[in-house]
Amino acid sequence: MRQAFLVNDPEGPYLGKYEKEIVLTVSDWYHEQMPTLIKKFINVANPTGAEPVPNAVLLNDTQNLTVAVEPGITYLLRIINVSAFAGHYFWIEGHTMSIVEVDGVWTDPVETDTIYLTAALRYGLLVTMKNDTSANFPMISSMDTVIELSPLAMAVR
Repeated sequence: MRQAFLVNDPEGPYLGKYEKEIVLTVSDWYHEQMPTLIKKFINVANPTGAEPVPNAVLLNDTQNLTVAVEPGITYLLRIINVSAFAGHYFWIEGHTMSIVEVDGVWTDPVETDTIYLTAALRYGLLVTMKNDTSANFPMISSMDTVIELSPLAMAVR
């Protein structure tokens, strides 16, 4: 299954703190099928074992997604990285968000303007939309194109 699967907490600590809920998935998109990618990955022409890099990013399995929101309304934004490989940075132009849930565990709110989602990571965010209809405020998912290895991973290589 490659989609959002939500379990709602009937006694969640943030009930009453938001008016509506939005579910978003971020994912990577390869233009080739997996058998072709595997042949390129497991190949003597790939001596470092570098994973195939995705070609694009999708929000809710599409590009150029439009999400209708209402000004001044607070939303619980549930965002899930369903990527096969890539991490993603996510932000909403001109807005701050409060992280209130990480991987199904409620947390104390933490304000941020950007989050980072590794593959399979889930966040619950409270975001109040600006009371401003003079512009559209894009929701952006930017794929992490730099994979840095930890010292332990470098030692193993």
